[in-house]
Amino acid sequence: MSSSNSNNNIDTKYYSSSAIVSEVLALVQGVAVPGMSVGALCSYGDVLVEAYTQSVHRKEQTIERGVSVPTTVSVNRIIQNHSPAPNDDYVLSEGDVVKIEIGAHIDGFVASAAHTVVATSVPSATVTDRRADVVSAAYYASEVAARMVRPGQSPRSLVKAVGLVASGFGCTVAEDTYTCQIDRFVLAGQTTFATRFNPDLFAPDVTFETGEVYTVDCTLSTGDGVARASDHDPSIYQRDVNRQYSLKLRTSRALFSEVCKTRSVFPFLMRSVAGDNQTLRAGVSECVRSQLLVPFAVTVDKSAGDVFVAQFKLTVLCNYTGPVRLTRQPQMPSVRSATAIPSESEIGQILALDCAHAELPELPRLKTRVNAPVAQRVAGASAAMDLS
Repeated sequence: MSSSNSNNNIDTKYYSSSAIVSEVLALVQGVAVPGMSVGALCSYGDVLVEAYTQSVHRKEQTIERGVSVPTTVSVNRIIQNHSPAPNDDYVLSEGDVVKIEIGAHIDGFVASAAHTVVATSVPSATVTDRRADVVSAAYYASEVAARMVRPGQSPRSLVKAVGLVASGFGCTVAEDTYTCQIDRFVLAGQTTFATRFNPDLFAPDVTFETGEVYTVDCTLSTGDGVARASDHDPSIYQRDVNRQYSLKLRTSRALFSEVCKTRSVFPFLMRSVAGDNQTLRAGVSECVRSQLLVPFAVTVDKSAGDVFVAQFKLTVLCNYTGPVRLTRQPQMPSVRSATAIPSESEIGQILALDCAHAELPELPRLKTRVNAPVAQRVAGASAAMDLS
């Protein structure tokens, strides 16, 4: 392994974060059903991450731990970053394509993962339309990408392979989604590149090296994949620790002071800092204009008509023997696409390569139970909200 990740204690913390993310993702996925509030799902994920991170490495009381990226639940054409406030919530409907992303860290050692489900009250039902195409494409793209994270392979080869999978299913890779080298307290390290091919912005001409850890994000769309900002206000922000600026407004200074006191380098929910305090909320605009705080835009595929976006994301270690999947890949949703990947094709041959699974630690039982949210019996008017 590289020197930055050679310590056994560091390895243990990556594995603990990965175990937490895998467990929480499975729990949130299990209640993503029609009638469920998206906001409730996001809150459930964040509370679980906080609870589990407090339950491990208890002898190291002073280390930082918790959410590395707030839980997001992005539905249908929404690409990413959707963690709605109560006044902007959405209730899942039958057939919604639901992308759930979870992030956790122990002492700055990050893991994150995402999975897509189709919300249904009939678990035995099989989806066969364009939703099946995009879910299958994103799933196999993530499996291919994971197998490409091996010594000597290049980011450019990974991007090409993901593009081949997408085109084979008649889909596209969504804009603004990235494969990121991670390190301690770093979500996007030196080798970070767009998973979507862009002729004007090539992936770096380097190779993956032993000891590097990556989050591999494969987000695909039945549309053209071009992203635009949605009508939903950003709820996730991150402090730019390299930026300095003398804020003019008292409200802005109060907000930024609170962020610096209570938040680390990781992204956070603005409502968890400002809450209903209108004085603090009034300072958001100047903090953003001065680039002290960076908002995470809620983006959607701008294509017209019915568009579905699916996402699979995992954390992968580049080991000298090949890729090691740190976060577990939950079972693929019950979908059946008319497209198949021939075993003799280039993609089929990549899928035949080994991808080891890390032996993750067993998580302790939580001392305080975290109750799962309950779905509404009848979806309300918000279930018909325009997700654009």
